[in-house]
Amino acid sequence: MNELDTEVHLHARVFRAAGEWYADVDDELDPQPDDPFWCGSYASQRAAIDAACERIAAFHRTQIDRLSRQPLPQATA
Repeated sequence: MNELDTEVHLHARVFRAAGEWYADVDDELDPQPDDPFWCGSYASQRAAIDAACERIAAFHRTQIDRLSRQPLPQATA
């Protein structure tokens, strides 16, 4: 993240195991699948992809909302 906490790099992983589709979202600081930022199981690949995309979009909306309430840094001369 940068000094204003405006950047977060997330990635989604979708895979099939034991007859179910799974999706997880991790950040760049801990990309290991053992402790995802978010995860879920679904009946179809499309549902897993849609859920992962919605989770990332929701996180983005939360970040935008948080940033819109932060005061801008003062300019220095």
